[in-house]
Amino acid sequence: MIAITHLVVSLLLIELLTLDRNDAFVALLFGVFIDFDHLIGLKDYAKANGIRAVFDLDSLTHADGQWKSLLHSPVAIAVVGPISVASRLMIPLLFWGVHISMDFVEESFLGNFSTPEAMLLAISGIGLVTIRYGKYLQSYAAGTFSQYLRIEFGWLKGIVRPSTV
Repeated sequence: MIAITHLVVSLLLIELLTLDRNDAFVALLFGVFIDFDHLIGLKDYAKANGIRAVFDLDSLTHADGQWKSLLHSPVAIAVVGPISVASRLMIPLLFWGVHISMDFVEESFLGNFSTPEAMLLAISGIGLVTIRYGKYLQSYAAGTFSQYLRIEFGWLKGIVRPSTV
């Protein structure tokens, strides 16, 4: 699945599980950022298919796993499982499992950014906004949805363009 779908689903799970900042970081590492292995595998993909294939979206989306690392295979349980046990958290295993399951469903049944994936993205996004807006209303009972959106976009803007002090 595309990275934004993994991100929104992971953020929704973080909200549903009410994870603190540290646990949310671990969740995002295993739920979203394991896709950075694609950048590492891109070198081998370019070697096997030529450098032009790297710029061909159709070729990339039908790469048959050539540019995925060990973290995208069931064998990774041998890495993720001990990390979960050692940290006494199920978060790495849970979020890695969700990521791998989503990729498996996409590869086996749906195809790249299919209508069901778009629906999952939309439903997860609506769920995430609903939960966060509900929390906002608990803190600011007289707040409006537009004020909530300004706060969320301000927070996002601060992440994308941190202010210099």
